[in-house]
Amino acid sequence: CIPWPCLELLGDEDPSICEHYVQAPDDVKVEFVHESNPKSDTVIVSWKPSHYIAFLRGFQVSVQALGGTAVACQLLLFSRNVSLSAAHAQTFYKSDPFPGLSLGSQYAVTVMSLPVPEQWDKFYQSFYFNTRCAEKNGLEQCKQWYPQHIKVQQDGSVVIVTFNLAPPIMGIRRYFCLCRGDGEVKYTDIILDSLENKTHHSFQLSDLHEGTNYTCENRATPPRLLICYSGYDGAAHVKAVMKLGAFIQQHMATRQVCLDLWDYLSIAEEGVVAWYCRQIRENDFVLVICSPGLRQRYDPEVTHDDSVDLMSNACSCGAIVQLIGEQVGRAKARGEDMSKYMAAVFKYCEETDIPTELRLAAHYTVPRDLPLLFSHLHGVALHKPGSYLKINNITEESYTGVPTGAALQLAIQEAGTALNGEQQ
Repeated sequence: CIPWPCLELLGDEDPSICEHYVQAPDDVKVEFVHESNPKSDTVIVSWKPSHYIAFLRGFQVSVQALGGTAVACQLLLFSRNVSLSAAHAQTFYKSDPFPGLSLGSQYAVTVMSLPVPEQWDKFYQSFYFNTRCAEKNGLEQCKQWYPQHIKVQQDGSVVIVTFNLAPPIMGIRRYFCLCRGDGEVKYTDIILDSLENKTHHSFQLSDLHEGTNYTCENRATPPRLLICYSGYDGAAHVKAVMKLGAFIQQHMATRQVCLDLWDYLSIAEEGVVAWYCRQIRENDFVLVICSPGLRQRYDPEVTHDDSVDLMSNACSCGAIVQLIGEQVGRAKARGEDMSKYMAAVFKYCEETDIPTELRLAAHYTVPRDLPLLFSHLHGVALHKPGSYLKINNITEESYTGVPTGAALQLAIQEAGTALNGEQQ
């Protein structure tokens, strides 16, 4: 899915070709086609080339789930001896079908003109669309919903946002708005009066800087995240997990981070395994913090000494990870969406500490990949051709500038020292 630079694609023919202009395609559209699977959608992408097509050699089409790592690509190249005229700019081109798109998800489709110019940045066109959960399975079967009609009005320094509400049958009474601008991220929680019966809602954006361009998004509700881990790597590792949970709760716009350390009463009432099973069902995302202790606990050939149990989750760690691994493997085999499950390691651990089944899901290294984790949780693309979205306080360079980030950094350092000492 990497665009072919001009010199690499056509340099052997005539290097001077790469000095010419190739403009972005026009009229990019997405058409849904029949899909027999009720759990997925299939689309075809269409577009028209620019009028500046004298040096056009083809197109690259990609479809990516926002916040995910999987990208589907198609490459369309013209024959070497094709000569295009201005009349060809009226031709509509179509991709092959892109099947197996998860319902209720947001995707970005990008059409690039080839060859990619060496010095120009207007060679691609992007388009965002949502797959059809409600249309295929009914509103009651679709928990995710996004406002489709958003209006922004500015009166001096006051900005009023109006958006359409979810149908009452979905029971959604809480929304949130995420705005990015000038290197900052602003989060606004929107709670509706349960007695209200209307189709739209308005709210005011505050603390905005004059002269700054902002990008804002409404979603129905912030995500809930369950964190799973092993207590077999010692108290310092458990502390790092807890500090990570606190940082995500405060700086990644999550509705709730669920951690067994914070819910002793429910665990005592339900039992550890039952509590985890319920949380896996109810949470939007599950993040497994992998470590040597978790990997060994997951390996049935390793003999364990339960006398070293440090946490209430210790005895159940292997069973929970096995359950998650089975669900990931089953989703992979069926071609279903696996974005609910993620794996991560702290920088003092290795990727080999991630069980094989969990490697099928997205996996991250903390703190290096905190922006990618944010992208996964909120379906926000950090990269697109020619630009990069930087979110304040969650990059590896800036996360220590807030108290919970500094506490996380210290906990990671202490856990790394303790774990390395034990291994030696």
